[in-house]
Amino acid sequence: MRVSKRALAALTLALLLILPAGCQARPFLTDVTVRPAVISPNADGVSDIAEITYSLSRQSTISIYVVDAEGNRHPFREGQRRSRGGRAALFGGVINDRLLPDGSYTVRFEAVDERGRINTAEVPLTISDGDPVPLEIQGLSIWPNVFTPNRDGITDRVSIGYTLNKEAARVEVYLVGEDGIKYPVPEDKIREVGAPGPHEHDYDAGVDLGATPPPDGDYTVVVEADDAVGNRARVSGQLTISQGGVPQVVIVNGAAVFEPSVVALGGTITFTCTVKNEGRVPVRTRGPEPGTTYTTSENYNTLGEYEEPGIFRIGLDYEGNTSGRSYPFRWQLGMDDELTTVNTAQGPQQYLMPGQTVTVVGHLQVVDPPVVTEPYYWIGLLHEQVWVVQDRVEPTQISVGF
Repeated sequence: MRVSKRALAALTLALLLILPAGCQARPFLTDVTVRPAVISPNADGVSDIAEITYSLSRQSTISIYVVDAEGNRHPFREGQRRSRGGRAALFGGVINDRLLPDGSYTVRFEAVDERGRINTAEVPLTISDGDPVPLEIQGLSIWPNVFTPNRDGITDRVSIGYTLNKEAARVEVYLVGEDGIKYPVPEDKIREVGAPGPHEHDYDAGVDLGATPPPDGDYTVVVEADDAVGNRARVSGQLTISQGGVPQVVIVNGAAVFEPSVVALGGTITFTCTVKNEGRVPVRTRGPEPGTTYTTSENYNTLGEYEEPGIFRIGLDYEGNTSGRSYPFRWQLGMDDELTTVNTAQGPQQYLMPGQTVTVVGHLQVVDPPVVTEPYYWIGLLHEQVWVVQDRVEPTQISVGF
């Protein structure tokens, strides 16, 4: 049977259409290179990294593996979609945050186009004289692990300590909550950042600067570090923030009442003021109770009510004070039965609760002649060993007869 030329051409075309595409497809993964072929990742600036290049003639998914002598595949890029065109990447011998050991490797490229066709290529690579010491963050410590940043002088700070086994090019310390928000921890001020050896970070959650701390809750403390060749280390631990916040206490209307305006030597001056906790956190206070009488020859130390970091008290001062301390006469914010007792790391403590208002009355018996006959007296709201919240409130001139 004779076959016409037209029929023969049609048959040939049909056969071409049903042949596997791979039999006639041109490579779509080309120009594969790794230069230089030998790298020495030791941060000396010479052949520390290789440039990996390739080109795709159509959109594909590319994977690049570094295969060791035992056939283990170390993924450098895996399943990444790339459009057509040339690509380049830098490789310093680090896979999964660790520098590969010295040895001979094969860089294997695998590209899959949108129709499932596969192209592969392999290029040799040698790692020689690489930094043999992996970066480690050792001995993470977090103390205390329950942290109350409210400036009451009790567990207001947390110490975060660790040791670097070698020099790090970057160190980052932060808290992260369940919502994923990161809160940075300030740098270690004792030792240079990244220096080998022990490090300690002092964290106050920003409260010392008047910033609102992270919300109460459970957090992960993370320490991350990179060295000069790209090794990365990460350690983490747990920290709980409780009762955090910036204390906000005021003398209501910024005023006080002094009486009498004239007093004989040996007489008593009385002041009255109102104090309110306007913040969201309780504030710690301690005696003596309002209504206590001091003499001018006494002070809070002689009454055994020593200054203590973080407590709030009302203080009384006067013109011509030569005692060597400001506000030598101090009173608790409220009576004992008005305050709330809270068990803390330092034992039971008394607190003025959020929204609570109390009246403070103080008495001073003038038994020593003042420097001037009509000195000024004033009160202040003290956050002891932190700052004077309100200073020289209601200066009042009182005549002292002697």
